[in-house]
Amino acid sequence: MKISLHAVSLAMTFIIGGFIPGLQAADEAPEKNNSSQSELASDYARFKDQLLKRYKPVIDKIDRAERSYVSVFSTDKGPVDAQLYASVPKEFSPWWSAEVKQQVNLSLSGLPEDISSLFTRAMQYSSQVKVFADLPLIRQTTIQEAQGPFDFKIFADGRIADLDEPVGDDLKTGGPLRYEELTRNLEYGLKKKFITGTEVELKQNIGDMDTNSIYFNPEDQARAGTHFTIRQPLLKHFGIGYQETPIQLAQLDYSISQDELQRQVASHLLEVVRSYWGLYLERTLFLQKRRLAEKTHDILKQMQGRSEVDVPPSLLARAKSLVGAHQLGAIQAEYAMRNAQSRIRALVNDPAFLADGGVELITTQLPIMQRPDNPFDNVLATALRNRPEIAQGVRHIQAAALREAKTDNELLPTLDFVFDTYVKGLDGDYDYGNAYSNQFEDGGPSYLFGLRFEYPLGNNGAEARNLRKRIEMRQMLHQLDVTVENVLLEVQVSYREMDKYYESMIQSYQIMNSDQEEIKELMARIDYLLAQGEPYGDMLYRLMDANERLTRSEEVFAKSELTYNLALYNLYRAMGILISNSDIIFTRDEDENKLPVLKVTREGETAAVQGQ
Repeated sequence: MKISLHAVSLAMTFIIGGFIPGLQAADEAPEKNNSSQSELASDYARFKDQLLKRYKPVIDKIDRAERSYVSVFSTDKGPVDAQLYASVPKEFSPWWSAEVKQQVNLSLSGLPEDISSLFTRAMQYSSQVKVFADLPLIRQTTIQEAQGPFDFKIFADGRIADLDEPVGDDLKTGGPLRYEELTRNLEYGLKKKFITGTEVELKQNIGDMDTNSIYFNPEDQARAGTHFTIRQPLLKHFGIGYQETPIQLAQLDYSISQDELQRQVASHLLEVVRSYWGLYLERTLFLQKRRLAEKTHDILKQMQGRSEVDVPPSLLARAKSLVGAHQLGAIQAEYAMRNAQSRIRALVNDPAFLADGGVELITTQLPIMQRPDNPFDNVLATALRNRPEIAQGVRHIQAAALREAKTDNELLPTLDFVFDTYVKGLDGDYDYGNAYSNQFEDGGPSYLFGLRFEYPLGNNGAEARNLRKRIEMRQMLHQLDVTVENVLLEVQVSYREMDKYYESMIQSYQIMNSDQEEIKELMARIDYLLAQGEPYGDMLYRLMDANERLTRSEEVFAKSELTYNLALYNLYRAMGILISNSDIIFTRDEDENKLPVLKVTREGETAAVQGQ
């Protein structure tokens, strides 16, 4: 039966134009994976809620143990010395607070900075932050790579074969003792794998053939053929969920890299904080030691003025030695201040810190001396919700669940439906046009369809992979337990460190206050002591010694207040809120080479730029 060209064309149009768009509708997930990402986000929230519920009893027990702990330095009635644990007065401000906010070296360019401004500079210029920011972009390429198997693929295959071989059968050539054949063929087409697992191929063959056989008819043949093939898994490898697994795993890996970016940026910001307070401390120590050197020098002048009266040479020599030591301490403190500034520059990498003529970073942010009101149980709960390490652990479990589900499918037998249909045309004298049209005008299409079944007895490979993924799933759960325990430990230590340094700051304040009282009392009693016959030189030396002790206690207090403030920031990092508290956001952009760039900026800075 002959089928017209129009009828065959209509049938092929129906098959190709109707079947493939239907599969394309099911194939929108790899091309536009917003729904897949939304599903993953929903699964992540569900996983996280279920998993974190396991740790609520642990948090309650830790909180109760922390609240019920009684220090060995406490009695049933409370602390032995209540003054020791009193807070620093709110109105108290050490004398150096005003001077440390001013420029110390007037020969340099002053650049006022606080922690917030250093964060902004670090996000914009820090080379280390840029290294961290490239990690998610690198991982994101795996999503596009995982979508690659679902791309449309065009192919072409051209061949020329020239045969010249002996024959032992007259029926092959009809007389000649050697068989000669020349064939040329071009095969091209389009194929695609869809998200359902369906593989579709449409290809066209066109070529020619000529031989020396007398049975070859017509001569100089032109040949054409059109093939359409469908293969659909029905058991193993079946389903959108199975085919989407590589894409979902790539999306999870990208999300894990985003969590890693937050962890690394938080660690870098903490180093910036540590360096800022380090610079503040070195500037404070410089001011303290310079002031002590000036005071001791003034006292030395007074002692020298009375060297002929009541200041013996030995006492004067000791005083000169003290003055030299204090001046040396001030000089060393200046170098330490410059080194602390260089550490900030190395972390921030802002070119403004390398201006010609030198730059002095002026620390304008003062340390706080009050304790935040944040219950311990709330601190623990916040850490569980916000620490990127826990988020990474949950996503690893989510990925393990996907891999296990994938191996569950691979336990099934292979059962594939195969359908193939084709038409062919033939003409002589190398008439390719008629050969192409004949495939639709002469005869009808050929077709075949069937099922292919395969199942390995024992199924050892699939069983082993499935068992391995189930064990890995259990391992990920245990790993999350380890991560949570480490996070809770870190939060406990950070919280206690904050309390410890807060109490140390209060105690050092009391010591410093006592030394100040000693000097005030000594100054007030100088006239009385002199009336009692005390040598004036001894009185001046005692005053010099008292100032030295006061400077040491001021140094201890300065270190304790800055250690306490650093402990606060460390607690924020342990809680996982250092980035959110600093209003840091991540935005995608392109560089001058059109490469993707993940910019780490502060929200206020972004708003200011957008408003320009």
